[in-house]
Amino acid sequence: MIDNLQTILFKKYQDKFLASLYIANYDSRSIDPDLWVNEFLTQFTQIEDHPDVLKIHKAEKEPEYKVDSAQIRDFLKFINYRPLQLEKKFIFIFDAHDISTILSNKLLKIFEELGSNFCLFLMVPDNAHMLPTVLSRAIKLQIPNKKEVKIQGLDFSEVHTPQDLLALLKENGSNTQDEKKFIEQTIEHFLTQSKDSPEYFNNLEELLKILADNETFSNFNNSKLARMTRFFK
Repeated sequence: MIDNLQTILFKKYQDKFLASLYIANYDSRSIDPDLWVNEFLTQFTQIEDHPDVLKIHKAEKEPEYKVDSAQIRDFLKFINYRPLQLEKKFIFIFDAHDISTILSNKLLKIFEELGSNFCLFLMVPDNAHMLPTVLSRAIKLQIPNKKEVKIQGLDFSEVHTPQDLLALLKENGSNTQDEKKFIEQTIEHFLTQSKDSPEYFNNLEELLKILADNETFSNFNNSKLARMTRFFK
């Protein structure tokens, strides 16, 4: 499932506002960074090994990235060429907090001068240490957690469309309590997203408008599905 941060970044790409360097923090207990990156890239291409995408992982039994690491040599070669198909070349360095201090200092100039044809994501678990000199050169992102929410036996974690919601309600029956719990979960979701990234407050504002109208819709006896699907618009 594409999260709001991935959507926002893709929109910035379309509008040509995507920056060249990001630090993407995530909770390693609930987020698989490889999966998140793969989901993000599906917005750009369905090609698994795209020539304009480079994913960098530490070698097995390698405690940190060093100047002579093969992956770093691949990175330096990759940034020497312009994109072939996409408007930008994407680079993802996983466990970027394990870049050695010596290598970090050598990469600072590259980070500063990375051209507009490139977008580099430093994937870093929450609370991992990064050099202040690196932090000061990047835009910091917080990948939102994907929590599985089960309320009174109903699992709303896979409800992403009105059709999903209808199937869930048909399977489990429907009552006013279900609707109340679904709305509560939706509010909680948007509040969590707003806390992680200020851009999400626009979504929260729209949600509050929907909630303000919800009682009116109820008074006119609209079906529950008709009321609840408004949250997906």
